[in-house]
Amino acid sequence: MIVLPKTQILSPLFCFSKKRLFEEIAECAAFITKKTSKEIIFALNEREKLGTTVFFQGVAIPHAVIQSSTPTFAILSILDKPITFNSIDADEQLVDIAFSLFISPKDDVEKVESLLKSLTIVLSNVDLLNALRLSKNEKQKVEVILNQIDLLLDHVQEGLVDSSEIDNPHFQ
Repeated sequence: MIVLPKTQILSPLFCFSKKRLFEEIAECAAFITKKTSKEIIFALNEREKLGTTVFFQGVAIPHAVIQSSTPTFAILSILDKPITFNSIDADEQLVDIAFSLFISPKDDVEKVESLLKSLTIVLSNVDLLNALRLSKNEKQKVEVILNQIDLLLDHVQEGLVDSSEIDNPHFQ
């Protein structure tokens, strides 16, 4: 079962700020959704006003509902160097991996919430994150890791594994 939505990869991404990261992500998302970059950036910033999307050291899941006929999709950004990911409700945090979700309003809210929860579990795995960081210059390796993430998400959502078992996945 495929859990992970279609995912674009921006890696390695050279950014110097959260603002610039959102601009890069928005350019890609705008092309897919046929929306403007400004609309995408606005949606991401509006979500960030509700609270930080940083959930683990170095990792954020910025996300927004986008009014478009495009199905839900993701953009995985692996930054060349960490950037400050400021938020009004949290201390300064450094981020070098952003898994952005652009959610179709047609999606079931419970399914989206379940996906976000499962993503936070899977993307809290230090080994997986290190593998992504080390592979940032090799798109094929990143795609293999995304397939592993999808498999882990499926196991988490099916209740086959819990967060303690995710701590040591085996990568090939």
